[in-house]
Amino acid sequence: MILSRSTEYAIRLIFYLSDRQPLPQYVRIKDVATDLDVSYYQLAKVANALITNEILKSSTGPTGGIDLCDHANSLPLSVVLEIFGDDDIFDRCILGLHECSNENPCPIHTVWGTTRSELKTTFFDKTLGDLKTDALIPIFKKVE
Repeated sequence: MILSRSTEYAIRLIFYLSDRQPLPQYVRIKDVATDLDVSYYQLAKVANALITNEILKSSTGPTGGIDLCDHANSLPLSVVLEIFGDDDIFDRCILGLHECSNENPCPIHTVWGTTRSELKTTFFDKTLGDLKTDALIPIFKKVE
């Protein structure tokens, strides 16, 4: 897709934690990285940015790890786009062409326009809680 890897990891991490709610304890980033089959180091950087922006909370120590903040379910996914600098994805050509516009369209401009509108609605109008209720989020393997 046209999202940065950091944004992709952040959304996957948020969905992963949301799918596991309510958590009896914090989840270790290393365990999440293993479950999602992603780089631990990049996921740790992403988690740190989400903690700084108060989407995740963390705890240190033997039972420490990460979890969603209490208000995370009321946030739109567009917040994640803003944190990682992808908030302009709905204004860019999907093929990366700078001169793409209604007057000078790329080969998939019309198709992307329709899809972009639907995605924009999902990212800006739907909250994480809405997506969970609508069962639009993927089911991740649960660690017992």
